[in-house]
Amino acid sequence: MKLPLMAALAGLLALPAAADGYWEYRDWRAFSETIDTGEDLRRTCTAVTGGDGLPSLRLTISNGDGGPPDHYPEPMLYENAPRGHGTQVQNGLAVAFVFDRQAAFYGIANGWFDEEGFAHAEAGPRWQDALRMLRWMKAGQALEIRLLHPYQEGAVVMNASLSGFTAAYGKMMDECGFSIELPAG
Repeated sequence: MKLPLMAALAGLLALPAAADGYWEYRDWRAFSETIDTGEDLRRTCTAVTGGDGLPSLRLTISNGDGGPPDHYPEPMLYENAPRGHGTQVQNGLAVAFVFDRQAAFYGIANGWFDEEGFAHAEAGPRWQDALRMLRWMKAGQALEIRLLHPYQEGAVVMNASLSGFTAAYGKMMDECGFSIELPAG
């Protein structure tokens, strides 16, 4: 009886110190993943809302990245489409991230087809706007992501609740070893 117990305890002690995790905070989720690069272990941490067949808004950082105060994770819109169909967000289109109808940040979409024929698109703010956008995400209630296209002016791609964002952002940053504080602006 003692031998199986000892083996089980030894197995628990052999677990990596940085185990993967998943957390939910209202409308946001945070998760971490440890990846062996062959040279070292990297921890990637993500906060996300949306998905499940709809566009998602994500922030990702790795413990191998240069983090705050020099670099903050950029919120990125991701959209995928079934094989043979295009995404609503097309390559080269302007996208607006509108917070509580009070502030807007802009970016240009990058769209592509993978080797299996699935369409993908992503869009984020200009890198110099990432910190200001994070401040709005922590303080705001809702985010509309809109296309700025001559034929679809203002078409809403995603409505994102910011409820739970601050907790998910904090967990993501903490799991990868970065400060959760944003400097005053």
